[in-house]
Parts: sequence; structure tokens; C-alpha cells
Amino acid sequence: MAPPPERKGSLLSDTEGPLILIGPPRGVRGEFRVQNSTERKIIVRQPLLKRAAATGGTKGTKAPKAAVLPGDVLALRRIVVRAGQSRPVPIALTLDPTTPPGTYEAQLDVDGEQRAVVLHVTEDVSFSIEPAELVLPNRPGEKIKRQVVFSNVGNVPLSVRTIGTVVLDEELAHCRALRSALDDVGDSMKNLDDFLVALGKRYKAIYATLVLKVQNEKLTVAPGETRPVDLTITLPEKMESRSRYTGYAAISTGTLTFTIVPD
Repeated sequence: MAPPPERKGSLLSDTEGPLILIGPPRGVRGEFRVQNSTERKIIVRQPLLKRAAATGGTKGTKAPKAAVLPGDVLALRRIVVRAGQSRPVPIALTLDPTTPPGTYEAQLDVDGEQRAVVLHVTEDVSFSIEPAELVLPNRPGEKIKRQVVFSNVGNVPLSVRTIGTVVLDEELAHCRALRSALDDVGDSMKNLDDFLVALGKRYKAIYATLVLKVQNEKLTVAPGETRPVDLTITLPEKMESRSRYTGYAAISTGTLTFTIVPD
């Protein structure tokens, strides 16, 4: 077997500053460069990313924390560098999804050469609501109990507020308002203003009472946690029995949909 090529300088380039990796826990990314000053191909079979002990921060700043890697040592993909070549090497790490946002330290080891690594883990707001849509019977004035489950798969806490009032849209509202306004003015309409006044009154009558009232306890769902939430939903006192209604409650970056269907 031929001896390994004699090194003529460092394999790692741009080593003056730390290697910066940035991203949410599921995709912390960055790249570094390698160079081969020899006349033969170099293969680094097991470059490593190692945990580094936290260092003291400067006065008034927080010290970076040791990187939360899947283990003390993480083996990266092998690196092949042709003779005389200089090329970038991408890094993509998948950390624990609940890794808190912050700055962490690690150490890159490429065939014995060391380089400091700083990981900036960014905020990842990611959660699910099951079910995402609640289908309710069209029973005016009735109180209905339902349960939804929040699963926080991000790395920051999820705050679930008291939902309260949810404005509803009626699927046939525009059709009903137009027809009713035309009936109101009939043959006595003198100009378009008469029709617009009648139309405004009909829209007001339709939408004035079209709200759900939702009661629930406020809670905070920690990263990696799953929590059920009980809802008490009061339906509007007046609804068209053959109509369908939809309302939306904004919860952080998600939406809980309420659909009322003919019973």
C-alpha cells in the first residue's frame, strides 16, 4: 500500500475565525473549506464534530454553551480532495428538535486539524392541533363540549390563550342578503342608494349575531410536550337551519377551524 501523501500545509483553510453554523434544530447548516497542496488525492474518512466545554463570556454577555450534539462525537461524511484542489464542504446537522434557541460551541476535527465551531440554533415554532377542524351540528343556542390536542414539536413554548369569541361566516350570506334586499325595495326602488341601504341592513341582520363563544383554560405547552384542551362552545342563538357556517381561531402560527353543518 502506498504511503499517505506528505502534507504541504494545512488541510483546513480560513481557520482564523470559528466555523459558523446556523439554523433550527432540524437543519443547522454551514460550510468550511479544505485545500490539498499535495500531488495526490486525500481522503479524510472520518471528520468529526466534538462537544466543546463552554467558555466564559465577556463582561455583560452570555457565554456560549456546549453544543447539544447527538453524542460526544459526531462523525461527518468523508471528505475527498483531489490533488491541488480547494473546495467547500457543507455541513447539515439534525439536533434534538427541542434544543432551545441559543449559541453553542463545538470543535471540528479534520484528520487531526482543529477548528472552533459556533452553532447559532434559531427559533422553531412548530406544533400540531388535532383535530384541526371541529365539525359542529347546527343547533342554535346549544352548548357543545369538544377536546383538541396540542403537540409542540418545536423548540420554544407554545402559549394557548383563551379563545373567546369567534366570528362566523355563512356560506350563503351574500346570496341571502342580495335576495332579501331586492325583496325589501321591490318595485318602489327609486335609485341605487335605496338598494344599498336595504342591502346594508340585511348584512347587519345576518352578521350581528354570527359568533361562537368558546371557553377554555389558558395553558403553555413546553417543547416536546403534548397537552389536551377542553372546549365549551356556545352556538349562536339564530342560524339558518340549512346553512353552513365557518369560523377561525388564530393560535400562534396555527389555526383551529370551526364548521357548523346542518344537523
